[in-house]
Amino acid sequence: MPRRRQGSVPSLQRHKPSNRARVWIKGRTYWLGKWGSPEAQLAYNRLIAEYLATGRIENVRPDPASQPVTEVVVSPARPTVARQTPPVEEGRTSDALTVIELVSLYLEYCQTYYRDPSGKQTSTYGNTLQASRALRPFDDTLASSFGPKRLGMIRDSEAAAGRPRVGCNAILKHVRRVFQWAESQELVPRGTYNSLKTVEPLKKGRTVAPELPPVKPIDEEIVEATLPYLAEVVADMIRFQRLTGSRPGEVCGLRPADIDRSGATWKWQPPTHKNSWRDADRVIMIGPRAQKLIQKYLLRDADAYCFSPKEAERKRSALRRLARKSPLTPSQRKRKPKRHGRRRPRDAYDTASYRHAITRAVGLLNKARKAEDPKATPIPDWSPNQLRHAAATEIRKKFGLEAAQVVLGHSTADITQVYAERNQALAAQVIRQIG
Repeated sequence: MPRRRQGSVPSLQRHKPSNRARVWIKGRTYWLGKWGSPEAQLAYNRLIAEYLATGRIENVRPDPASQPVTEVVVSPARPTVARQTPPVEEGRTSDALTVIELVSLYLEYCQTYYRDPSGKQTSTYGNTLQASRALRPFDDTLASSFGPKRLGMIRDSEAAAGRPRVGCNAILKHVRRVFQWAESQELVPRGTYNSLKTVEPLKKGRTVAPELPPVKPIDEEIVEATLPYLAEVVADMIRFQRLTGSRPGEVCGLRPADIDRSGATWKWQPPTHKNSWRDADRVIMIGPRAQKLIQKYLLRDADAYCFSPKEAERKRSALRRLARKSPLTPSQRKRKPKRHGRRRPRDAYDTASYRHAITRAVGLLNKARKAEDPKATPIPDWSPNQLRHAAATEIRKKFGLEAAQVVLGHSTADITQVYAERNQALAAQVIRQIG
């Protein structure tokens, strides 16, 4: 049998003669129950979570509240439940509530609570789904017995599996939020949430979890080199975001109805933004250069989106049609779009499609550079958020930190510090005079 790659996670194997599931860890076999059963998968998830959390040591101990490691025996009084467990049945007491049932109830609550005014689910719901996946090794554990030790095991196993430190801490935060809500609904004992708060988040330099590189401002030269490989609509989105310092999601949702054009400087007030749920106002100023840029996109219905993928696709098809050398066949002329096509262009970009468009353009740029010079250094991929960082850095350099805070719409200057790079030229000038 070939050796397992060093550092990889042991896989679940089938023992055909007995039709049982097993896993090898450090030369030791653990039998987990009937192959293909939810009980075997649950026991495997729990075992791997503890195996990762303990730093791949040989003495792997099972969860004390679970079945013995040598063989999973399902208690007939409380059988293990599959992941598609419905909400807790009527008459079930909170003392008998399992973690999977608690997560099911909380996700049902999040589906309606974490939505923006347009009805779209916010990113918090997606973060909660990540937390629910991290809780899978403890699906059949009683929610009332879930404590700091198990939460620390989840944190450490995610770090050992290669998740970045900030991602591990985000999962830690959202698992706590599950039990904070459960305590408010009297589904877990009082004090459960406070006990989980004793589990500290991972500190930089004191964990095996990798660090994500900081988001840096994007150089103007890289942006200008990328623009020719983008659709005209996306290129104008990039220019507009760079001039206004707005967020990617705000640019995607720009509509003529949201812009007050009564003054010399236009005022753009997005109906939804990052802090809408706090009842915070967000007003973005649009200067002369940005006004000239979007003027052609304002000649449409007031509630229509300015930057539309449909419009970009129509322009792209028209250019392809003009560049076509062979005539269209009769069948091609009669061809109509499918009524339920899967890849039909939408009315507006979202942050993901906006980001992917830039990634594709950078790939085309590097392909062209390599064709000209095989030894050319590839242009690094960049994201729309770096445009906001670049705008913040320029504003801070010219007008100070307070100006950058006002333009970016931050409540405190500490947040602006993250976006605006410090003016090192000013520091060098001071040192030349005093040092």
